Amino acid sequence: MADRSERVLHWFRNDLRLRDNRGLAAAAGRARELALLFVLDDRLLGGSALGAPRLRFLLGCLERLRDELAHRGQRLVIRRGDPASSVPAFAREHRIERVVWNRDDTPFARRRDALVRRALEAQGVAVEEHKDRVVFDASELRTKQGGSFRVFTPFRNAWWARFEADPPACAGPLRMPPPVSIDPGALPDAAALGFDGDATELPPPGESAARRRLDRFLDGPLARYAVDRDRPDRDGTSRLSPYLRFGAISARHCVHAARDRMREAPHVRDGARKWLDELVWREFYQSVLAEHPHVLARSFQPVYDALRWNDDEAGFRAWCEGRTGYPFVDAAMRQLAATGWMHNRARMVVASFLTKDLLVDWRRGERFFYQRLVDGDPASNNGGWQWAASTGTDAQPYFRIFHPVSQGERFDPEGGYVRRWVPELRDVEPRFVQSPWKAPHPPREYPRPIVDHAERRILALRRFEAVRGGGKDERKARRARRGGRSLELF
Repeated sequence: MADRSERVLHWFRNDLRLRDNRGLAAAAGRARELALLFVLDDRLLGGSALGAPRLRFLLGCLERLRDELAHRGQRLVIRRGDPASSVPAFAREHRIERVVWNRDDTPFARRRDALVRRALEAQGVAVEEHKDRVVFDASELRTKQGGSFRVFTPFRNAWWARFEADPPACAGPLRMPPPVSIDPGALPDAAALGFDGDATELPPPGESAARRRLDRFLDGPLARYAVDRDRPDRDGTSRLSPYLRFGAISARHCVHAARDRMREAPHVRDGARKWLDELVWREFYQSVLAEHPHVLARSFQPVYDALRWNDDEAGFRAWCEGRTGYPFVDAAMRQLAATGWMHNRARMVVASFLTKDLLVDWRRGERFFYQRLVDGDPASNNGGWQWAASTGTDAQPYFRIFHPVSQGERFDPEGGYVRRWVPELRDVEPRFVQSPWKAPHPPREYPRPIVDHAERRILALRRFEAVRGGGKDERKARRARRGGRSLELF
């Protein structure tokens, strides 16, 4: 039996759930009395790091969490300020003896948590951190030489080998001790925090919504996930990324649930394996950021810090607003504007277009996405952008460049995705919907392409070659410039 002799505080962060929450379970197991706190950090609210869609979703998750806790006789205390001062002040005011939280390995979180720990320990308060955000963190998966993985496939192999050898169990049932008597404070709305006027269509927030979404995915789209995952015109993905971002559901639970479904229904195995690999990709990018925090500011591969990018404000603005003249790109950017989410295939295409067609620095796209995505996560967002820009670890080879028209023809063959998000093209013949400028009567209200893809592709190859020097990849790139279609991702 755990020693329930302490007054314990669990500090919620990116773990807004009650089930399978390791830090919360540990805090509840130790506590004679339990306090539960979430701090709205003014440094995030006052800058460009937290966009309105993600803030609104966060507040929704907090509201659902507060309601679920109330049903269990507990209170979620909301405070606003700098956690480095407000968490120690809270502990001092309410005679907290131990503070528990789940670890976050972003550079910002590490600095913040070190300050909080130092202040708490100076007050004589014990601090306890738990691994909860990932199944395996960077320290648990090492190469034979003891270093971190830089390429996904070896990381994946090591991840699965460790999981099969000793699968981490989900936390058991949660027993809530009595609450510390505290005024919980009010949960502000987005307008009160200076984020009014956002009309993004958000998914339902909270842990229950996350579990319903997972169950729906496992019972339906999972079986065809290996095929449908690249089709933005179909509801073929889990759409769990916003919930994983805020910890409304745990990665552990997702992995175990998918594996249970595979055992129950062998016909879903191909789809389940592919989806599970996507969860491992998430952990790979978390590991990369934990081991190489410089990636948030610079290219993972230093040679590409010398790349020459275009200062094309008009092109960047057209990309942001979904008016590049390339329907698949524009549909994706308008989906982002309307919903705060974008299909993963579309994310790759629009990122390739910005960095390889417009030749705009990937960091501008990364920041734009991070502000507008409900699931905006520093590690996954950075990893995806550096992959597409060919500057990151395990990156897309720079001489393979997404064709914005052919990608639409391949993955939106009937044009359903484009027609949904680009209404100007609803009456265009199906064979021209991905390239409307070729139609006999192009729609006047839709712009022509702002750049010629073939010309920009050659320019992009030359710029990458200029910073890389000679070698096998450059010979492949030269063949691509001469028309090697196999080197372009159609």
